Amino acid sequence: MNQPVVFEHDSAALRGNPLGDPQRRRVEVHLPPGYDGVRRYPVVYWLPGYGAHPSLANRALAFGGSVADRLGAAMADGRVPPALLVVVDGTTRYGGSQYIDSAACGRYAGHLAEIVAEVDRRFATRAEPAGRAVAGKSSGGYGALVAGMTSDLFGAVLAFSPDAGFEHSYLPLVPAALDTVRAAGGVEALLARRDSGPHDVPFMVAMSIVAMGMCYADAPGTTPSDALPCDPVSGLFRDEVWRRWLRHDPVRMLPAHAGRLSGLGLLHLSVGERDDYGMHWGVRALHAALDGHGVPHSYLEHEGGHHGIEHVFAEGLARLWRVWDGTEAGACAA
Repeated sequence: MNQPVVFEHDSAALRGNPLGDPQRRRVEVHLPPGYDGVRRYPVVYWLPGYGAHPSLANRALAFGGSVADRLGAAMADGRVPPALLVVVDGTTRYGGSQYIDSAACGRYAGHLAEIVAEVDRRFATRAEPAGRAVAGKSSGGYGALVAGMTSDLFGAVLAFSPDAGFEHSYLPLVPAALDTVRAAGGVEALLARRDSGPHDVPFMVAMSIVAMGMCYADAPGTTPSDALPCDPVSGLFRDEVWRRWLRHDPVRMLPAHAGRLSGLGLLHLSVGERDDYGMHWGVRALHAALDGHGVPHSYLEHEGGHHGIEHVFAEGLARLWRVWDGTEAGACAA
């Protein structure tokens, strides 16, 4: 793909957010081959995962091109429908926002909605839900699912290795995260190391658990320590905090939002069968719950884990052809 168009958006939704994070955010737009500003194209809004740089222009690995280059090549040879790729910045001082409106972190679902409106204003887009998809990996896949459940902006959702089934994807990580917190000297000491990287995997996992707690907190001013599902000193479990986390689990959210998901042109789930963080069991649970509620969707388990799976993005986006070219109405079943 050519160099992306980058602009900055002054977000009204993030103005005065509880964490004091920047309200002015970078938006990266990759234009499809042949874009001339006249023909209107569909748009894929890409939500990066926790801790990821909000860009598709950088190489994910030492070898091969960037994700944007891979998807651009797939568009050029017809494997993926030509579309604008828009990368949304949902980072916070704790690493990520889950792209939801959080009392403790800020209105990141509102920020996403603003970006959609701004992209439609600046570019030649199909400015309707049927011409928009929201996609992402890991926390970005979670954000895509929640956007599909709670917003009418998107006609397609693609979630790669998304956070779901929190008993599988979060709870097993907590003991090791507590060990890392304890070794650092407490939650605040851990947070003080944020800008002193590079960081190892245990640090990033611990930071992600802290970040999730803040995203799912229901009151401004909640401290990172109090947002954890158990006391970081004694390990005593906090049932009321964990119940609050579970209210944000896509598996638990599904009954209230199955109707909206059933109306999507495409709902696609993908996960590695050996995910490093147990996401495969959470996504399997979500797949089963979707089947139980009669929600049409496609489901794919691929070889591999949580990392180095960029090749599956093009495979998932290829499914948009059947929605955007009008040859197949409705979502495709597994």
